[in-house]
Amino acid sequence: MKQFRFLFSVLLGSLLLISFSQSSFAASKVQLIIDSQTIKTDSPPETLNGYTMVSLSSLKPLGLNLQWDPKTKTVIAISTKSKEKLTLSVGKKTATMGNQTVTLQSPPVLRNNRVLVPLRFISEAFDSQVFWNKDENSVVIRSSDKIADYKTLYESKDLVQARKIAVDLPTSDTNTLTETGEAVTYAYHFPEGEALRYYFYQGSLVSYYEIKNDVKHLVWEAVLSEDGSYVKENGKRPTKDKAQVYFAKHRIDDGVDYGRLGDSQPLVGEVKGGPLSGIIMAIPNEVRKDK
Repeated sequence: MKQFRFLFSVLLGSLLLISFSQSSFAASKVQLIIDSQTIKTDSPPETLNGYTMVSLSSLKPLGLNLQWDPKTKTVIAISTKSKEKLTLSVGKKTATMGNQTVTLQSPPVLRNNRVLVPLRFISEAFDSQVFWNKDENSVVIRSSDKIADYKTLYESKDLVQARKIAVDLPTSDTNTLTETGEAVTYAYHFPEGEALRYYFYQGSLVSYYEIKNDVKHLVWEAVLSEDGSYVKENGKRPTKDKAQVYFAKHRIDDGVDYGRLGDSQPLVGEVKGGPLSGIIMAIPNEVRKDK
């Protein structure tokens, strides 16, 4: 009987230990987004004692050079932008930022040969903005040199600049359809007063994008026939907007036609070189409404 009670106690203790380990270091399906790009890593974000921990290497898009000393289990992260240096060690809750000692929310840990660090602390140490999106279980980070762009994208009354930032945002989505025809033309269409969703026309291919939580998604694509009907399409076709503005690049010169769809005569501008977003110009009396 004593032996049975001893074995039962050992088994119970083991189960409690396993349970505690799983609850205190539970893996969570947290999506990491840095400067509008979804970061894919072989060491996904995890939750440790209420803090989101990520592999330090996954934060390289913030412009960090990383140095690892396996003997002391120390990491040195140097910003390529500000040249600031952060030194931290596995298991230690203090780190050094330049010549100052700072306290971390949670100490770095070594897991599967990856150093996991508290995401918010490390990001904000290098002057990045961090947002938690509860609905999509994602963490959105904006590096220090991109913060002003995102403020313009979401808040500015300047539709020209907001739209240029929108179309220049990176996206991991790719078209499955291709344009047809030899004479390729380019154009952007936006709902009037908006910057966070738009149509991109490339020859006979039209792609519809929406920007949510800093990520640009290809929602719908279609191939147009000569009469304007859709020969092929993928995704969810958006509801037709009551009013749109457009910016169309001339095929044979630097000219740009732009204005409101349905106007009898287009406005005409000119842009030489630079990114295609340069064809976006100011529409008279247009007021932003999607801030």
